[in-house]
Amino acid sequence: MNAFRRLALAACLCAGVALAGPALAQDCDAMLGQIDQLLQTATLIDEQRQQVLDLRDEGMAETTRAGGDCTGALQQALDILTGSN
Repeated sequence: MNAFRRLALAACLCAGVALAGPALAQDCDAMLGQIDQLLQTATLIDEQRQQVLDLRDEGMAETTRAGGDCTGALQQALDILTGSN
């Protein structure tokens, strides 16, 4: 019975990871949209603008990598754009 529980737990973990991928991708798309919208009206110095663009590029690269997490870089970019950093 112990082996069955381990197998069931492993199956649940795999299902969770598989289901989290699409949700994370939707988060990335939404965050990219926010960044693009805020960049149109944001008042930033050149250094800040470049940092936001670099973080945006980093986040986009993470979305294409298996198991990548775009949210860290994109949240940093949003923080700069909204003055939350």
